[in-house]
Amino acid sequence: MFIEKYSASKLRGINLITLCPSKYINVIVGNNNAGKTSLLEGIYYCSTLKSFKGVSPDTLIQNNKNTLKILLNVVKSSDNISIYTEKSLNSTNTVKINEKRATMKSLMLTLPCIALSFGVENIIMQPSEQRRSFVDWGAFHVEPSHLYNLKNYNKSLKQRNSLLKKQDRSGLEYWTKEVCKQGLLVHEQRAEYFNNLNDQFKGYIDKLIKIDAGAYADIKNTVIMYKQGWDNSESLISALTTSYSKDLVMKYTTVGPHRADILFFSNGADLKNISSMSTQIIVSLLLVLSQAEVFHVKHGFRPIILIDDLFFGIDDKNLRLVIDLLVGSKTQCFITAPDLYKEKIESLGKATAEVKLYEFIDGELREGS
Repeated sequence: MFIEKYSASKLRGINLITLCPSKYINVIVGNNNAGKTSLLEGIYYCSTLKSFKGVSPDTLIQNNKNTLKILLNVVKSSDNISIYTEKSLNSTNTVKINEKRATMKSLMLTLPCIALSFGVENIIMQPSEQRRSFVDWGAFHVEPSHLYNLKNYNKSLKQRNSLLKKQDRSGLEYWTKEVCKQGLLVHEQRAEYFNNLNDQFKGYIDKLIKIDAGAYADIKNTVIMYKQGWDNSESLISALTTSYSKDLVMKYTTVGPHRADILFFSNGADLKNISSMSTQIIVSLLLVLSQAEVFHVKHGFRPIILIDDLFFGIDDKNLRLVIDLLVGSKTQCFITAPDLYKEKIESLGKATAEVKLYEFIDGELREGS
């Protein structure tokens, strides 16, 4: 799957853009606030009706304008698909797939996108909530019922937390059972997905070792673990029962799938405490590529990858490695980078036909030569 054409108007500081991106690697460079991240957010909005930066979608609309319009032409296997979104401050938003009204869920299934910010916001350093969302995205695309189960769990958890906050014990037994019932469904789907993710991650570690085992010693020993959110020696209902008194004191539920996480270790130590920024970025990238590969095994095509500020904190050698890994993944990627990387990317692009460079100059997006 790949985006064949991307058009947008009134997308933040971007008045109008149209591009026909590469099927593989697309790097967008420019000054700060030139529109690089906004371009990625426009694609992500067409997949989720949200911004991956965690801000209101209304902020995607250009200042002093009322309506944002985005049109994507997508090729999936032998199918040509049009996705049109219109975000308005004054009226109901419009979402269409092949000119027919569509829902957010149908967008997610039609245009699956993995969006991440790297640099200091790489997945290893992000809050656990972001890593749970990462797993939930993957689990949903393997088993769509995961979204329904997750919503039910969050509703049950909200009810239990409300009673705990009010110190109202009358309904706690019922909602504790509901949290357990819905929580187990969420946990089982997450755990099954994580096992597949971990298998692909190990495969990418092996590929890295073959490239240069000595240079990536800390990465080759990296392992990932799934933390379920309660003691592994207990059942969920037992853990909820054990934590009952503590929950009443804290006024919220302290154990359960909402406390799940992905943990990263190298030689037994927490990776976030011992690794360089470069190591964190590469490990994060390997995790993203592993997720794309799990998706490919299930569906026969790959999702779109959006990476904001990928090259923050990595040297020339690792930049070459990153490009090689992305090209080898055969996934369409959109990547932002500061202007200072322009010459390096141009040289990489000349050596690798799959890389296409775009540059924001005075508010206009221009394709590199």
